[in-house]
Amino acid sequence: MGVAALVVALTGGCAGSDGSDEGPPAGVTESTSPDSESPDPESPDPESPDPETPAPTPGPGDVVDSEACDEVRQGIDAFNLGRYDETVEHFENAVPLAEEQDDGSEAASQLVEAVRYYADLAAGLYPEAARTSPDFAKYKAITLGQCVPVDGETSESPGVEV
Repeated sequence: MGVAALVVALTGGCAGSDGSDEGPPAGVTESTSPDSESPDPESPDPESPDPETPAPTPGPGDVVDSEACDEVRQGIDAFNLGRYDETVEHFENAVPLAEEQDDGSEAASQLVEAVRYYADLAAGLYPEAARTSPDFAKYKAITLGQCVPVDGETSESPGVEV
């Protein structure tokens, strides 16, 4: 607040520098006192989220707490540990669960498609596919986007500092 008031006070000193007394420029309030307790309605509140960055809002198709996503997260964890056979197993378990929760929405259909892809991918192909396959990257974005909680409960990939 003190810095904002100081900035306002400094810019307020420029008002009328062209010889006119028309008041402060747009966005600068008359009250430049640092003791002023009423916040400037045009200055952003540092506690408020940036209006340019919309907050993620869970929608009706949000499945992060579903059994399918639980299997997906376990599959991701197994992959991150290099346990590719377990990865395939978890994604195979996730297929019927994802199909069961498919409500016909685009997101649900994408999740089913992604889970099937990972379930059908041979365990030995996971490392190479992770490095080079556009499909792997596409389905990774879908599974992470739909099944990994915002607080990031799922462990990070090896080599990534947390």
